[in-house]
Amino acid sequence: MSISRLGAAAALSLLLVGPLAAQGTKVAYVHTNTVLAEYGPAQDAFRALQATTAGYQAEIDNLDAAYQQAVAEYQQQMMTMTAEARQEREAELQAQFAAREARSVELGELANQREDEVFAPIFEAIGNVLEEIRVEGNYGIILDTRSNAILVADPALDLTQQVLARLQASSGSEGGT
Repeated sequence: MSISRLGAAAALSLLLVGPLAAQGTKVAYVHTNTVLAEYGPAQDAFRALQATTAGYQAEIDNLDAAYQQAVAEYQQQMMTMTAEARQEREAELQAQFAAREARSVELGELANQREDEVFAPIFEAIGNVLEEIRVEGNYGIILDTRSNAILVADPALDLTQQVLARLQASSGSEGGT
């Protein structure tokens, strides 16, 4: 994140949290990266997503290798080709490259869709637990450290372990593999 974006995030968090604190509103935060790293179903989701994207990457690697092979063959043969044959072959290479790029975009979109599918229930569970904790603890706002809006905070405001404990209890997970 650039310094200007970090500064903007910090300023925004101060604008939001300052008036809330002055009104006596309770504020807390969660390290969602820690929750995702330690919550068993999230780890399973990461593995499932990696398996899917590994297959996509293998397909792109094969398309790249085929394109590179075609370019190498063309470069070896181009001196013996007629101008017309060179133009035709270059057009074929451009089409092959365009097809590779289109497939790469398509697979990227499929990967994003799969990520949404795999993580939707996890983020829903995390959101539900956060809402329960917010209501029970009478918090006005619970921030996420991933937003980079929290520059410094009292560790006593960190709800990460409480969130993890509830998630693990509700899923019967020990949080590891």
